[in-house]
Amino acid sequence: MTKQLLIFFLLLLVPNIAFGASDDLLDVFSTRPDLQAAFDAETLQAIPGTAAGFLIDLEDWASQYGWQTYAELVDYAPVVAPANPSIHTYPEPQIRSLHYVVMDDASGQILAAKDAAAEWPIASLTKLVTTKTALDYGLDVGGKGTVLNIDNVGGARLMVDDGTLFTIRDLLYATLVGSANNAANAIARLTGYGQETFMGYMNAFATSLNLSHTYFVDPTGIELGNISTAREVAYLAHEVFEQDNIRRMVGTSRIHIEALNDTSYIRDIKNTNWLLYDPAYDEVYVTAGKTGYLDESGWNLVVRMHPMGESEDKSVLIVLLGSEGRRESFDDAHTLADWAWNNFDWNRE
Repeated sequence: MTKQLLIFFLLLLVPNIAFGASDDLLDVFSTRPDLQAAFDAETLQAIPGTAAGFLIDLEDWASQYGWQTYAELVDYAPVVAPANPSIHTYPEPQIRSLHYVVMDDASGQILAAKDAAAEWPIASLTKLVTTKTALDYGLDVGGKGTVLNIDNVGGARLMVDDGTLFTIRDLLYATLVGSANNAANAIARLTGYGQETFMGYMNAFATSLNLSHTYFVDPTGIELGNISTAREVAYLAHEVFEQDNIRRMVGTSRIHIEALNDTSYIRDIKNTNWLLYDPAYDEVYVTAGKTGYLDESGWNLVVRMHPMGESEDKSVLIVLLGSEGRRESFDDAHTLADWAWNNFDWNRE
């Protein structure tokens, strides 16, 4: 069975899939040559290299822009009113990362973007979808599981012997907080599905969101074939962070884990996301985030945060791909967040 056919059948099992634009949106599309040049007439997906820019598909255009122009597209308006440009405007900051997106998390509106439609290896950001898929498809969160030698693929890992036993909870935290590759492979394996089927579920999730530039080839993110775009990562993260259990894990600054069959293995692991605890970022409150790194991709980051001591109504979701250094990625995210909070009116009344 080809991967494409496998994904098609798996899509039938993915809940809450909604395909197809509304008749009103299709009517607007039929009258707009500029939209017809930017979105494929059959799939309605964005055509690379056109004015579609960072947009994913025609419905994404409607939810970002169309509803503001056409009364008949009101159903595409964000449920929460988007942040509005302030009368005090500040220049968009100079950011060193190659690709970025700044999203108003409550409404899903894009506030700023740079080269956000370019495909890029996303490294360990992959683990967000790995974890969601494992939880959605039968992982026994209250159970126990082993880390095996076959789970080792290099990169960050739990330094344990073959067959070391942990609670599933500890393996999940090790995957998302410590970004341990062997923990990620273990939780995928412990669902009971073979890797091809498990990857099919991950890709079916991306396909269900119409993310045509997102593809996964392994659960850890260590392979260069795990690709997406800054815009599509923002879309994925916005969905994944809706799950309370995942949001709780990716907002945890430090974890304590213990092997169940090796009394000598007791570890405290810091989150790879310095924004959670570094004093340089004390004025921001991070509620979720994940880092990723490969030599070929540089430092990648997705993070959701709001100003310390202020309402979550000001939460922004920021994606950075291709930063030159770890510190630079966090500094860039901090800079973009400050810009958004200063440049937009967050009164949603």
